[in-house]
Amino acid sequence: MRQIPNPGSLELLGGEVGILLLRGFGSSPEPVAAWANALHQMGHTVFVPHLSGAAHRWQDLSGRAWRQWEESAENEFHKLKIRCEKVFLASFEVGGALALYLAEVLGDEIEGLILLEPSLPIHSRVFPKSWHAIELDLYLVDQPVLLIYLPRDRVDESKNVFTIINTVSSPFIREVHLEVSFNSVADHDFPLLIDETVAFISEVASGVWLADIGIENDEADLIDAEFQSIVAGLSLDEASPSNYLDDLDSDLPDDHFEIPDPKLLPISDRTKRNSIVAMILGPIYAVMAAITSFNPLGVEPWPGVLAFLSGLAVFLYRLRDDYSDDDGAIV
Repeated sequence: MRQIPNPGSLELLGGEVGILLLRGFGSSPEPVAAWANALHQMGHTVFVPHLSGAAHRWQDLSGRAWRQWEESAENEFHKLKIRCEKVFLASFEVGGALALYLAEVLGDEIEGLILLEPSLPIHSRVFPKSWHAIELDLYLVDQPVLLIYLPRDRVDESKNVFTIINTVSSPFIREVHLEVSFNSVADHDFPLLIDETVAFISEVASGVWLADIGIENDEADLIDAEFQSIVAGLSLDEASPSNYLDDLDSDLPDDHFEIPDPKLLPISDRTKRNSIVAMILGPIYAVMAAITSFNPLGVEPWPGVLAFLSGLAVFLYRLRDDYSDDDGAIV
């Protein structure tokens, strides 16, 4: 593995994809610098900042120093974001806590997380407020995650990995096992580390990783396919003789209004006909008797008046019978 002297703070300028590499407490600078240099050789821009407030162990971090640490990491991210279109967070040991914090507060501004042997104060009471706030919001981490760590049965730090996997909301999590710790990584493990890191960055930056979660979207795809089949069966082309909208507007054969015939139908009831004749002739007789003094019965117009009233009464009575035999309304 290539050895690089302790750089303190590294800025390796490259392409539009940037990696902010956050180191741990007292971590050996040589493997971190080698990791950064290998990523830079792949054409990426890599920042390895020396953060304010950094200490050699969790117990040395006071609440104020923790906040300094977070603010310094956030400032370094924004410096890199100005240079690069897409930014990934890579971290080693304690730097994983910072990476998770930035993922929570910056959201979609971060393309993905690369957590190498993440060390978190999950069982520590030194930071009841600072770390607990980050731990409560781990579900906000929904970026793709690459976890690189020692086998589960080798170190107790694997509990940190389980906490991350079981708490974050990331739809894409890839795990890689190392044979030995990164601080003493062997030559045959370093190429694996670089290959996995570069492949992860390439897949996420290009969107290829979305194909890996396609199985989870089967139900949504099925719904979309059914909707498309329904839409395909509808036609809104006015040139076609009939379309779906025309069918909605068309009248049903058994459910439409028929305009009544304006012609008067003949009256088949003889009593009705006689009552109508009486209503017509009665007023004529009364008027003729008043004008011409025609009075054969000696009672002047009263026969005509009685004939009209009698005819009207009989007509109305017979008219009521037309509706008494029907059980419903007539439209």
